Amino acid sequence: MLPLAGMLFNVVSGLVVDKAQNLAKDHVGKMLDDLLPDDAKEELDRLVADDPNHPHQSAAEALQAAAEGKLPVPMKDGQLLPIEIDLKVRFDPNSRAVEVIQS
Repeated sequence: MLPLAGMLFNVVSGLVVDKAQNLAKDHVGKMLDDLLPDDAKEELDRLVADDPNHPHQSAAEALQAAAEGKLPVPMKDGQLLPIEIDLKVRFDPNSRAVEVIQS
């Protein structure tokens, strides 16, 4: 289990992921910069880097991933928070083939 600071970061990341929230990554990043002393930000970056659930090495990197829908955020029951993504698909009505277009 993550330390409390790591769990709180997951809560913030979940809010950034949630499209219903009006909470942008830039706002959260600025708030972290404005409120946390440098040593606390370094500790938060260390907690993020040590989390085995993702490859991100800093809070800023993880928040960017959260904003892009690429950060798995574990909930208290062990399930991952659903991630909403926008997809572009191409449908050929002749062959009935469906293709997902990556952007």
